[in-house]
Amino acid sequence: MPVFEYECDRCIDEYNSDISTLVEKLNKSNATKIMKRNPKFCYVEVYDDKRSKPMFALGEKGKYNKYNIRRFSYKLKNNKILSIELRNFKFSELIYDKEEEKSLKCPLCHKGDKVRRVYSTFKAILDDKNKRAPRPGDELAYHFDYKKKKDEEMASSWVGYDYLDQYFQR
Repeated sequence: MPVFEYECDRCIDEYNSDISTLVEKLNKSNATKIMKRNPKFCYVEVYDDKRSKPMFALGEKGKYNKYNIRRFSYKLKNNKILSIELRNFKFSELIYDKEEEKSLKCPLCHKGDKVRRVYSTFKAILDDKNKRAPRPGDELAYHFDYKKKKDEEMASSWVGYDYLDQYFQR
């Protein structure tokens, strides 16, 4: 069955810009403005690692499970930890014809101009060797190729560490 995964670049860009403004001015009033402007943010918490207590939290943690939530936690330069829950910008669709792919719309922003297909983990369940996860007995090159595809998927997944290096420590 032709199930494909897609990402919405418009939602990713919106998340990136909102997180950038939040990190620049990390306080409760700025976080409240961002959460009002972008309802796709479900939960924001800033934790002071030095004092071992939360500075502030907005929203309810784990409340929005029906939205397919993605959780992220990052350590900031000034001994603070930013934890956020966002609605998932990845979605999957059944596509039978190439023409159907042109009319796709993101379920969050309801626009389809910046939707792109990403490497799908659904391929792992298919029997065709080129479309499934490697198993014991497969040649080593197939294991390496599969790992490279998975790494590309992780690199294309949301803001990633290349973008966040300017704000966060590892």
